[in-house]
Amino acid sequence: MPSGHVPMNAFHNPAEFFGVQCKIPVPLEAVQEMRMLVIEETGPREDWIGDDFRKIVDGAYSQLDSPVLTLENAWEVFTALSDIIHTSGLAY
Repeated sequence: MPSGHVPMNAFHNPAEFFGVQCKIPVPLEAVQEMRMLVIEETGPREDWIGDDFRKIVDGAYSQLDSPVLTLENAWEVFTALSDIIHTSGLAY
């Protein structure tokens, strides 16, 4: 993906970024089954980060008033969290 672009724009309009539309519909049941396989193999996703980093992220997320995450706002929330963490001196 080109630098400086919003990922969702490229996802929804790949031709504008010299990409190809390659979304494949996946049944919800298949996604749920894959998630269970990952959890069985690696544990719940919450365990993928350490307690120290979790505290930092939880604090930053609280500063954003804990918005509900959606596919549409995930990148915006992520960049806001990153900004808070780096500007507050909490960088891990």
